[in-house]
Amino acid sequence: MSDFGAEKQAIRKQLLAARQQNPKPADFSLFALELLQSHPGLVASYFSTETEPETSAINQHLANLGRLVLPAIQSSSLVWKKPESLIPSQFGIMAPVGPSVSISEISLILAPALAVTKNGHRLGKGGGYYDRALEKFSGDVYAIVFEREVLHSLPVEDHDRQIQGAITETGLRDF
Repeated sequence: MSDFGAEKQAIRKQLLAARQQNPKPADFSLFALELLQSHPGLVASYFSTETEPETSAINQHLANLGRLVLPAIQSSSLVWKKPESLIPSQFGIMAPVGPSVSISEISLILAPALAVTKNGHRLGKGGGYYDRALEKFSGDVYAIVFEREVLHSLPVEDHDRQIQGAITETGLRDF
């Protein structure tokens, strides 16, 4: 593992421990509503896990509009689906069952993250699924994180794609 990789793993461990210790704020995902007005079409969100900021409100809103797309892990990649139902999958993540959607049909991605920087770098959980998926995406990406996870800096590698902003419990942040 590279020095960057070891540093990222240490940061991930620290951030996950903080998520376990701090109370989870109420679902603040509807702060993304402002983004929806400027991004017509399909929006890729995700089904949040126990330690992540809640996404149920924005997912329900997008589903009601017929605009919700969720990721599913297929081999070492993410595929995008319009969810007709959800089933348990690997990593404790609920996966969508439904028709596949090309990433080119998606106008906005709401991505999970453990932390982001104020200049648009995102730290995921380390599997690289989003990094690989975002290589093929030319639209806007906003992470949903807790305010305490907006950091001044993170180790950055060549494959890390910058994001355009974050949604936190204090509102929408553009980078």
